[in-house]
Amino acid sequence: MDKTAIAKISFSAVPGIEQDVQDKAIASKPFQDWLASVTDRFVVKGVKFQSVDMFGPRVGFIKFVADVTDTSGKFIPGIVFMRGGAVGMLPVLTCKGKKYTILTVQPRIATGRFDFAEIPAGMLDGSGNFGGVAAKELKEELDITIAQEDLIDLTAFAGMAGGFFVSPGGTEETLRLFAYEQEVTQEELASYEGKCTGLIEEGEQITLKIAELDTLWKVDDGKTVVAWTLYQQYVASKTA
Repeated sequence: MDKTAIAKISFSAVPGIEQDVQDKAIASKPFQDWLASVTDRFVVKGVKFQSVDMFGPRVGFIKFVADVTDTSGKFIPGIVFMRGGAVGMLPVLTCKGKKYTILTVQPRIATGRFDFAEIPAGMLDGSGNFGGVAAKELKEELDITIAQEDLIDLTAFAGMAGGFFVSPGGTEETLRLFAYEQEVTQEELASYEGKCTGLIEEGEQITLKIAELDTLWKVDDGKTVVAWTLYQQYVASKTA
């Protein structure tokens, strides 16, 4: 969307959202990125913010309704839950010729489950540094220190430089997936099982779980299945 089209948008908010919070939401990187991505086949007449969750001084989650039509005037549904970009990491640990991974097990209230298993993941911090955030999450959640340049960018390998859309029917969230490979001993592998990690101050209650890599297609978490699939293609490309 060009600047002329953006200037024509009417911005408003429900009662309870102060003007300064609305202004921060509009200026936030996820919202600005969304505006820039909107094709000229859409006509956005207005945006009404329904909620803005602040993470300290930074805008976290935004929910808004956009008054949108196509260029012929036909109504287009415009409810958006905005989370911004995120990263997921697939650790691949080889022990005695067999490949394993480490899953995080933690409460996920949206699923209603206290012990949801998934690959490590984290939201972007506004810097746009996907690889740096991936390495940071590995340190925080697995206590593994790895150089950013040692990460394998699985989504870039698949031609999805900006990542893939998680649930495009309702959110603009994109996810980029990385992997890293490491040889470990049996003792090192066993040391991860049941280990408690995460940042308590951010409400994280994480327990680590070792899983055989080839079982990940059965995990009911989308990013985990996609990461496993892309990694299989990456490995196949190396041996072709």
